[in-house]
Amino acid sequence: MSHQPLFRKYVVVFVVLVSGALTTSGLLQAFFAYQENQAALGALQHEKAASAAGRIAEFIDEVERLVAGALSAPTTPDGVRPEQRRNDFLRLIRQVPSIMEVSYLDHDGREQVRISRLDLNVIGSQTDRAHDDVFVSARQGATYYGPVYFQNASEPYMILGVPERGSGGGVIVAEVNLKFIWDVVAQIRVGQAGFAYVVDNAGQLVAHPDISLVLRRADLSALPQVQVLDSAPPAVGGGASIGRDLQARAVLTAREPIRSLGWWVFVEQPLEEAFAPLAASLVRTAILLIVGLGLSVLASLVLARRMVTPIRALQAGAARVGAGGLDQRIDVHTGDEL
Repeated sequence: MSHQPLFRKYVVVFVVLVSGALTTSGLLQAFFAYQENQAALGALQHEKAASAAGRIAEFIDEVERLVAGALSAPTTPDGVRPEQRRNDFLRLIRQVPSIMEVSYLDHDGREQVRISRLDLNVIGSQTDRAHDDVFVSARQGATYYGPVYFQNASEPYMILGVPERGSGGGVIVAEVNLKFIWDVVAQIRVGQAGFAYVVDNAGQLVAHPDISLVLRRADLSALPQVQVLDSAPPAVGGGASIGRDLQARAVLTAREPIRSLGWWVFVEQPLEEAFAPLAASLVRTAILLIVGLGLSVLASLVLARRMVTPIRALQAGAARVGAGGLDQRIDVHTGDEL
């Protein structure tokens, strides 16, 4: 019987065992590296999103607090005089640069005072604003946050309505410049191509490094990471996930809500860039795996030959003895069972 079949069996078994171990180890290493890399990147992006959401929420809360604090205590039996409200609102505008205009609507929704940075100040106009959304909503006792709009196609604004506490029942209406939100978003960078943006509860773009997208009121509601907001708890930030950008590229995305406004801050990075270090690591692992497989083949050839050669000597010697050569000496010096 030829020794080749046994030799091949040894080689195949050894190569399969070694290559199987190396391949399994490489795949497990790649899997865990992918999970750890995504978790680390997701945690970093979510931290940036949470920080931005916190700064924006603090900005809005501070404006709301200062607007509410602009209401003076009544100085006459009939309430606060219009002149006193004018002085309070002038002081408010000087104190808060982001407030462009502030008005007071009485309990019937009629405008009593309006102070503006860009227009004439008006006292006692009696303009009926009882049906405005800001008055109707704020009269129910909760602060009103209006939708974002743009003036002169340049900067974003929002109407803020703060209900008056006490028996007056009026509403303070403030026009707030939201350029601060743009500044916050513009400062966030992740890698070379990662960035942040803000959408409202309808998926409309509020802030983005590309101002032209905001001015065009880009609708991001069709993006998969924005679509899930309808089913996400309003007070819980989402973890990192895989989404798509406006160019349909895969991105690693994390989000955090701005609870008072119902908006969301997203921080995203192209998947190709995010996993570039991992891809390089996988290439190195693949190269090492190939080298390991080559070395295992060479080692299996050497070991199989060392195991099969004594068996061939035994086979040949036994054949000669069987043919009558009883003085035949079989030269095997393995020192083991052979």
